Amino acid sequence: MGAKRYAIWLIFLVLLFLAGCATSPEAESRRAAIEADIKEILSLPVAAELGGPKRCLAEHDYRSFRPLDDKFLLFEGRRGKLWINELRTTCPDLRHGHVLVVRSFSPSRVCDTDRFQMTDWFYRPWYRRWGPWHWGSDWGAGVYCSLGKFYPVTAGQVAEIEAVLERR
Repeated sequence: MGAKRYAIWLIFLVLLFLAGCATSPEAESRRAAIEADIKEILSLPVAAELGGPKRCLAEHDYRSFRPLDDKFLLFEGRRGKLWINELRTTCPDLRHGHVLVVRSFSPSRVCDTDRFQMTDWFYRPWYRRWGPWHWGSDWGAGVYCSLGKFYPVTAGQVAEIEAVLERR
């Protein structure tokens, strides 16, 4: 009887979890419209002058990043260079961390399809060795997400994209 009750509770929890992950058709259509607007901004002739999308960025090309929403990252480089990375899928943890931990195939570049996690400063290995707050190998880190292509953009395009994202 205990195993049957356990199975029923497990099924109930899985269904509850799946119901929480569902989105409404209106939210999906709004999200698709926002992504279409952003892709239109990224395809403007100004971006064509800067070059086409890049598959990889060398580590010395960029000095910081910031999430624009759960699908787009802005990489800021030297001399005012900017790139938008459109992730392969949405990544819910982008706004909850400050450190991008990339699992890259190349030691000196971040590339399309590389996986990453967002973490906090206290998750980093130098803190992990000394603190009692690290109880498991991935405690404190977010889910894995995948990078997409890097689109060169101007500051004006970034402002337009941020305006589109604010309107939602």
